[in-house]
Amino acid sequence: MSWNQRITRGSETRKIKYFVVPFTRGTGVDLGCGDERIWPGTLGIDRMLSPNGAGLARDISDLSIFADQSLDYVFSSHALDDFPASRTLEVLTEWWRVIKPGGHLVLYLPHKDHDPRVKQTEGNPAQRHALDDNDILELMRCIAATSNFGVVVKRNEVRNSGNEYSFLQVYGKTRQTGFAAAASLSGRKRALVIRYGGFGDILQAASVFPGLRQQGYEVWVNTTGRGGEILAHDPHVDGWWLQDPDQVPNAELGDYWQALRQCFELVINLSESVEGTLLTLPHRVNDHWHDQARRLLLNHNHMTVIHALAGVPSGSRLRFHPSVQEQRQAQRMRRALGKGAVILWVLAGSSMHKAWPFVDHVLAALLLERPDLHIILVGDDCCRILEGGWYRERRIIRRSGRWSIRRTLSVALHVDVLVGPETGVMNAMGLEDVGKVLFLSHSSVDNISSHWKNTINLSPPAEVTCHPCHRLHYGWDRCHRDPETSAAWCAAAITPDRVMAAILFLLGEVYEQKRSH
Repeated sequence: MSWNQRITRGSETRKIKYFVVPFTRGTGVDLGCGDERIWPGTLGIDRMLSPNGAGLARDISDLSIFADQSLDYVFSSHALDDFPASRTLEVLTEWWRVIKPGGHLVLYLPHKDHDPRVKQTEGNPAQRHALDDNDILELMRCIAATSNFGVVVKRNEVRNSGNEYSFLQVYGKTRQTGFAAAASLSGRKRALVIRYGGFGDILQAASVFPGLRQQGYEVWVNTTGRGGEILAHDPHVDGWWLQDPDQVPNAELGDYWQALRQCFELVINLSESVEGTLLTLPHRVNDHWHDQARRLLLNHNHMTVIHALAGVPSGSRLRFHPSVQEQRQAQRMRRALGKGAVILWVLAGSSMHKAWPFVDHVLAALLLERPDLHIILVGDDCCRILEGGWYRERRIIRRSGRWSIRRTLSVALHVDVLVGPETGVMNAMGLEDVGKVLFLSHSSVDNISSHWKNTINLSPPAEVTCHPCHRLHYGWDRCHRDPETSAAWCAAAITPDRVMAAILFLLGEVYEQKRSH
């Protein structure tokens, strides 16, 4: 269409923002943003300050307040054309200067074939000169020819349907000099799998990738940078649509997901495929159902439901894929520990009911029973508190808050027994041969581990009437607390002798509790 003041006034950025999410991550600026910047976390710059737009008032052609290669992205919508043609190269060069290698310049501009020329009756009175995609491509070639960094064209689209009359270009900055276009799409149909959340969530989602491949799709993944890190070496991923946590405001996610359907033949949204669906969230209707109703309606295997949502055959194919270097590093560590058995113990999960209160009791008993044993303790930074009493014991290897999740998962593939609550680490090893002792809390065996290999499931005894609750807990208001240990009732009810017996059984021994008479 052509520009028409009666029907196209308003925010141009809204027309394009959801299609440039992967290129506007990190720290960046929106130049010429007017009253509305692209993301709440972006610094808007324009001539006048605005509550939802410019937080800095200055000439957008002068970015001298920013050092060279200091920003992850520069975004500008319908602003470059406001400068005289004689200054376009100068302004682009200045914008390019502040972008880091690996960062992006994102431009959305009126197209001269779809936007009337300056001074015509229907023309935009604010526009200084008319541009098209080839004009900017040639200028970026000039910048590449005189720069110490390379220019890669990531997107070059003329957008003239609906209420658009513009073109979109995205340029990536590389350390390899020269000018190049991004690799063309393969022509195969593409499926986008959407999944945010913790590392366990994205690993569960990865179980559907092989099935989508078998259906002839390229598999693309919309997740956070952390999710992309976890799946970095998954051979079933063909492309990434990464975004920062909270980059797209929650209130806009529905519109965002709808926009993504324009870019892919198939969009599979696994958001809340477990949390909110099979594990209730506070303030949701199903969280207030009777216990009997939740157990009847929510006691389904998480992986079976995820596969059904994706439309692929059931049967978990959840696997963690380490790099060659990570495999070698884990193997070296295992050899350095000698011929004795090795246990990896995950100390806690994402909530208070995923911490077992008798870890020290069993660690001490194991070391007495098996002098050649090594036990690796892992968890987040908070779990360092739980490691505190073992700093002088050489057979206890304290790694909470020190190892990345990829390092933990790589090592988990090479231990003899894995112990822990319902966490992503345990889920990631479900189909592996390593022995597993799983503490069940808010979920049942049917939910989590009915299909796992070499697993001993430790559920609370029947007198713990709240188990399984099928609820996510963020405090103690709905979770029963054990008065003696201050742990969750479901965790405290799993006794040390049961855990000891399970571990030694998996190590190939029979444990008989010694009682003093």
